[in-house]
Amino acid sequence: MTPSKFFSRREFLRLAGVTAAGAALAACAPVPQQAPAMPTTAPPSKVPVEIVYAFHDPADFRKEAVEAFNRQFADIKITLQQIPDEFPTKVFTMAAAGTLPDVVRVWEPHVLDFGRSEQVIDLQPFVDKQADFNIADFIESFHNFPVIKGKRYGIADGWNGHLCFYNKGLFDKASVKYPDENWNWDDYVAIAQKISKPAEKIWGSDGLFIGWLHWSYKLVWQNGGQVYSEDYTKCLLDSAEAIEGLQFWADQLLKGEIMPSPAQAEGMGDMFQTGRAAMQRVGTWVMGALAEGGKFAWDMVPEPKRKVRRTLLHTAFNVIPKTTKDKDNAWKWLNFIVGPEGQYLYVKKNATPGTRRSVNARKPWAREGVAAHWDYVPQAGEYGILVPAPPNVGEVEKIQGDAVQAIFLGKAKAKEVLPDVAKKVTETLGKPA
Repeated sequence: MTPSKFFSRREFLRLAGVTAAGAALAACAPVPQQAPAMPTTAPPSKVPVEIVYAFHDPADFRKEAVEAFNRQFADIKITLQQIPDEFPTKVFTMAAAGTLPDVVRVWEPHVLDFGRSEQVIDLQPFVDKQADFNIADFIESFHNFPVIKGKRYGIADGWNGHLCFYNKGLFDKASVKYPDENWNWDDYVAIAQKISKPAEKIWGSDGLFIGWLHWSYKLVWQNGGQVYSEDYTKCLLDSAEAIEGLQFWADQLLKGEIMPSPAQAEGMGDMFQTGRAAMQRVGTWVMGALAEGGKFAWDMVPEPKRKVRRTLLHTAFNVIPKTTKDKDNAWKWLNFIVGPEGQYLYVKKNATPGTRRSVNARKPWAREGVAAHWDYVPQAGEYGILVPAPPNVGEVEKIQGDAVQAIFLGKAKAKEVLPDVAKKVTETLGKPA
């Protein structure tokens, strides 16, 4: 990982200074008329190495990091390649064609898919040689996720975790005490019942995110269950914890008392943002809109638990494809953007926490002038679980998603469909990719 040799600005000026001094001395000596002075020429400049970096989110989030990187590595040119539409499809298409960029920021399921198919390199040897990497600075859930049999296929930077956001005005109007981190599912339901006024289209809680499979996973986790075995060889949705957890919230939805049923919610849009729902359990990406909207006073709290404190985490992992020609310089860029300075510049712009605790000590997500429990944001990374990354992810999630949607819509009971779902998913997990 030795930097490519090149004429730096300092070396150029040093050599130019020697040339100038030599010319001055020559000017003091008699010059033979028959030997005209030879013209001096500057050493040729070397073209910087180009590293192409592909990602999904806005390119503006990375520009400050690129500028900071170039102050340290002037011989490397970083070209930003945003892929905003159909990101997973395009990335896998490029992988099949062997045209992936030098460094790519991919989502949770993709990093392990790429690792299993050996499309990306093991980064652990680079980490081991990087004396200032400081593994202890990383939150364990993110650091441990992209590892298969000791091989590290990616490194995460920014992330979002799910919390419960609440409308303080609706709580105050109903004379309900604000929740704290010790509350549970029964507390949530009791609070929502006190606030809800269905006839006025005011609800204690917004609905369940039907069609968003990953959102429903946290209901299983909070009840003490798991979706998969740790090695992704078995689906565990047939457990009592999974069945009870999903059915509990399906029942609350279908009653239409604390949250609108699917029929009642028709055409109402985001009820929390419009002030019609007192509580919403969703990712921290909503903080920006809440802080800038100024429509109502709000705060946040960890999601209620049933048996354990759990929530859903989202991130992306920076990888180096095997097709990357200059892996040493690609690593310099990757190491910088997951390092303390590069990571902070990114998450500050994106207003999210980072995977490094030292970055989170600077609270890059906090909004000035907004009073909220900002410290709850990074805590989610300590007890949350990342979006799972099983083999044959598209097929297994289709099986699960259809069943969960049927449960939430009242077309099936969890105890009736989840045992069969677990069996089918387990079989699919074992199929060749």
